[in-house]
Amino acid sequence: MENANRVCAIGDIHGAFDELSNSLRVLKVATLSKTEKFRFDWIGGKTVLVFTGDFTDRGKYTKQVYDSVIDLQEKALKAGGRVIATIGNHEAMLLSGQIEYWSKTRKDPVKRQNYINTIVSFTNDGLDFHEAISEKGKYGIWIRNLPLFAIVNGYMFVHGGICNKPTTKTAIAEEFKECITKGDFSKGIFMSHNDVLWNRKWWDDDILVSRNLKTFGIKGVIFGHTIGALGSKGTIYAKDKRLVSIDIGMSPAYANSVGGGIEILKEPRGIYRFTAHYPDRPSEELFTVNTEIAQ
Repeated sequence: MENANRVCAIGDIHGAFDELSNSLRVLKVATLSKTEKFRFDWIGGKTVLVFTGDFTDRGKYTKQVYDSVIDLQEKALKAGGRVIATIGNHEAMLLSGQIEYWSKTRKDPVKRQNYINTIVSFTNDGLDFHEAISEKGKYGIWIRNLPLFAIVNGYMFVHGGICNKPTTKTAIAEEFKECITKGDFSKGIFMSHNDVLWNRKWWDDDILVSRNLKTFGIKGVIFGHTIGALGSKGTIYAKDKRLVSIDIGMSPAYANSVGGGIEILKEPRGIYRFTAHYPDRPSEELFTVNTEIAQ
């Protein structure tokens, strides 16, 4: 997708509805609905809003977060905007049964409760958890149709980051499609810690980053998955005007942040302005880049 004048992105929500609400409000894309519970009204106009996965677990409102994002996708389209949600590794674990397993087996009661919260968010709303996330269930269908990544204005939005080896968009898309078709979320790209859902520390290897940007044909990567990947926890950081880390640990289980997100404004003459916004502190301009010169 190209030529979006305003792009916003929010990282890992992990069932934190209030923090999601704060993030949407400070980015001026949505506000809490006055008539519907756990819903938002879209105020972002033609803005493209991207979520980089991990809507589930830890917080108390997994099901409600899914509901609100699905609803926002419809409302944004009607207003000329767009909401893009990519899959996270916790979505894969939800469908693989790992989350339910941990809800029963984690010895640490606090961590066990984090996963119990996920299941309870469905059952408290009168749903059968297994049916809801099945191949025929509303949430199971939605998750299974999420893209692995999104490319907007030449920037890649993805959950974990880039692979440990250079690959092409076509190759990784085909691998992802094959894994989705097989339906086993406990194998392949869904559980590989060297691929885009799980990989960490890749941002320290400048050669690896440059090679992947070149093979993907992209300007940079906006990613979640790792709190404080490029700096301290709770803050959005950028590196080399190419990488932006947006997992700020907004779930109360982490309590690193009360919310926030990134805004990318397209200005004249190929200028892109990257700004981090927070509900509890001043906004911070991260960088500007002239993409015409960069190319």
